[in-house]
Amino acid sequence: MNLRTPLAWKNLTHDVRRLAVAVSGVAFAVILIFMELGFLNALLESTVQVIRRLEGEIVILSRSQYALIAAERFDIRRIYDARDVPGVAAASPVYLESTAALLRSGDSRGYPIRVLAVREEDEAIDIPALQGSRDALHAEATALADVTSRRKFGFPRLGQPLERYRGELNGQELRLVGHFHLGVDFATDGNLLMTAANFARYFPHRAAGDDPLRLVDLGIVRLSPNANANEVLAELSRSLPDDVEAMSKERLIEREMTFWRKNAPLGYIFMVGATMGFVVGVVICYQIVYADIADHMREFATLKAIGYGSPYFLGLVLRQCLYLSVLGFLPGLAVSFVAYKILERVTGLTMDLGPLLALAVLGVTAAMCVISGLLAVSKLIAADPADLF
Repeated sequence: MNLRTPLAWKNLTHDVRRLAVAVSGVAFAVILIFMELGFLNALLESTVQVIRRLEGEIVILSRSQYALIAAERFDIRRIYDARDVPGVAAASPVYLESTAALLRSGDSRGYPIRVLAVREEDEAIDIPALQGSRDALHAEATALADVTSRRKFGFPRLGQPLERYRGELNGQELRLVGHFHLGVDFATDGNLLMTAANFARYFPHRAAGDDPLRLVDLGIVRLSPNANANEVLAELSRSLPDDVEAMSKERLIEREMTFWRKNAPLGYIFMVGATMGFVVGVVICYQIVYADIADHMREFATLKAIGYGSPYFLGLVLRQCLYLSVLGFLPGLAVSFVAYKILERVTGLTMDLGPLLALAVLGVTAAMCVISGLLAVSKLIAADPADLF
C-alpha cells in the first residue's frame, strides 16, 4: 500500500515559518562544521605551501629533520652528488630561515619572519613574481614581500608604492622590489623571498664562519623527461650519505601534515569543534523532526489504523530528514564560502572550500539528520493508534 502524495515533502514545507526555522538550525550546524574543518585544513595546507611550490619531484633533506620548523640542515655537497645520479635533470638548494630572521619596520619593534631564498640561476620554486622581479632582486638588500604577511610588518599593500618602505632585516637595510603570494601559517606570520646572494649577506653566521650558503635546508630534484621517479629515488637513497634522505614531494607533504595533525594541539581543538557541531546538529534536527511528528501524530495514527506499517513511517521520516539536510546544507555552504574568502584575506591562511570538503560535509549533514530522524521516529513506531484518539 502506497500513497502517491509526497507526504514527507508536504510535511516539511507546509508551514513556511517552521521550515525557515528548521533550515536555519541545520544551516547553523553546517556552518559550524565547515568553519572547524576549514581551520583544520588551513592548519595542514598552510604548512605545506612551501613544499607544494618546489619545482621538482623529489626532495632531499636532512635525516634529522622531522618537520620544516626543525631547521635541520645539510651540506650543499649532497646537492652536487645528486646531480650525478642518472635521470636527474637538475638539483637545486633552497634556503629557509625563521628563527634567526628579525624584521624591523620604521619605528616598530622587530618581529620574526620567514625568509626564503634560491639561487638566481635555478628554477627551484614556482613563484611567478620571482621571474618577473629577477633583475630587481639582483641588487643588494632587496626582497619580495608576501602579500599575505601580517600587517605588523608594515609591508605596503598591493598598489601602494614600495619605495616608501623602510625596513631592517637583522640590523641591515632591506628594500622591497615587489610582492608575491605564498601564505602564512600558524607558525609563520610573514614571508620574504630573496636571492641566495642576498640571503648570505643577512645571515653570515649561518655556517659558523664558513660560507653561509654551504648549509642547505631543502634540495629539490627535477627529473629528466623520460626518467622513472621510483628508480631515481631508489638510486638517490642508495648513493647519498646517511646524513640526508630523499623522498617524493608527495610523501614529504603527507609527512608534514601528519606531524601537525598529531602534534599541534590546534588540530585536536578543531576536530573537537567539528564533532561538537555534529552533535549540536543532531540535537537541533531531532527537536525539529520530533516536534513535527508530535504535531501530526493523529494523522499518522490514522494511517497506522488503515494498515500502514512501521517501514512506511520509517521511510517517511528519513526522507523528510534527507530533504531537510539538503535544504539546510545549501545556505550553510553559501555562508561558509563567503566566510572562507573573508578569513583567507584577513588571516592569510589557505582557506580552501573545495568539492571534496563540500561533499564530505554534505554527507555528514545527511548522517546528522538521519540519526536525529531515527531517534525521533521511535515514538511514532511504538505508538498504538487506539491510544491516540
